[in-house]
Amino acid sequence: MQNLSEKMRDCFSQSTMMLLKKVGDISKDMGYKAYLIGGTVRDLFLRKENLDIDIVIEGDAILFGERLARELHGIIISHKRFGTCTVTTPEYIKIDFATARRETYVKPAALPTVEFSSFRDDLSRRDFTVNAMAISLNEGEFGNLIDYFDGMGDIEKKRIKALHDKSFVDDPTRILRGIRLEKRLGFTIEPHTANLIRKSIEQEIYKKVKEPRLRDEIMLVLKEKEPFHIIKRIDEFRALKIIHPYLKLHKDLGGIFTAIDEACGWYNNNSPRKRSVEKWLIYLMALFSDISHDGTMYFCNKFELKRGEKLRVISYNRQSGRILKTLNARRKILPSKIYRLLEPLSHEATLLLMAVSRSDIGKGRIMEFFHKYNGMRTAVKGDDIKALGVKNGAHFARIMEKILYKKLDGIFRTKEEELAYAKKLAKRRL
Repeated sequence: MQNLSEKMRDCFSQSTMMLLKKVGDISKDMGYKAYLIGGTVRDLFLRKENLDIDIVIEGDAILFGERLARELHGIIISHKRFGTCTVTTPEYIKIDFATARRETYVKPAALPTVEFSSFRDDLSRRDFTVNAMAISLNEGEFGNLIDYFDGMGDIEKKRIKALHDKSFVDDPTRILRGIRLEKRLGFTIEPHTANLIRKSIEQEIYKKVKEPRLRDEIMLVLKEKEPFHIIKRIDEFRALKIIHPYLKLHKDLGGIFTAIDEACGWYNNNSPRKRSVEKWLIYLMALFSDISHDGTMYFCNKFELKRGEKLRVISYNRQSGRILKTLNARRKILPSKIYRLLEPLSHEATLLLMAVSRSDIGKGRIMEFFHKYNGMRTAVKGDDIKALGVKNGAHFARIMEKILYKKLDGIFRTKEEELAYAKKLAKRRL
């Protein structure tokens, strides 16, 4: 039996190794068995960093996690219904624990019926052979590889293989997961598994899956390092209809995704007032650029996007054409006009406009917005306007807005100039 202790020491930090040893010690004391499982084991062989540590306990995982958290002075979050918990150590190492369980599917795509069971049963319920390996953390066998389904052989052959023929019937979300894993690892979905995927798609079993589960898988695809290659592969399986019935892979999408990467890179390096952007959402907007407003609304509602996510996607879908046409125009456009076009948009939508613009003029105006106009404030403050006898309301807001526009256009450079203009505006109703 292959022992991976040395490989573990090479890949894990000293504090993580000590923690895994601690898990083994506690499991012995409680009469349990503990196993490191899943993607962490797979990535040990591939020498890829994986900070997700998943451990299966033959015993009560929540009781185990409570004791570990108590001894380490860590924090535990438990989910009694599923027999799982997450322990975070004072060093911010996070470990997910699950009670070994068996899953049975009463009907295709239904949520499984779960019952606590043996460790081997737990491995048998997993999606692909490369994810169904484990490493023992128990005394006398610490570091021993457990590989009932020849996941190691499939790693060596660089292939993705389903554990059984009903895998994609039981859980159609594995279609997207398998394709995502194939492209991330640089593997190939082996022919029989590929046929199982195609058959599941033809039977449209994915329509029986709860939408939020599919949404989460779509998000994970778009959060990958190179999502276009995954989307292209999904299209090769004729599976884009899982996302939307009218979704097509238009020929420019690869170039647009590359341009999105470049726009986000520029933003991160050059925007003085940058805030974090959700890059996956920019990819999603690009993916839906040829879908109608109603079709985009259908997707957002069906997959229950958060309100903020939905607003950002819809605003781009509805306004991008008009705004881009104005930004790309060769005529002179005042900074205040650029500001009025872009300020109401999310940063995600604005960066996508920058990515899809075929005009250096348009790109330059967006860059200037991020670098100079976004976040500009007037020297005059609200209390200055109130001192002129103007109360909060539409007139107040309009005065502040007009002063800002003049400042953006370079007309005002001092607070005194702004205040003088404010006095004129305060005397008349705008």
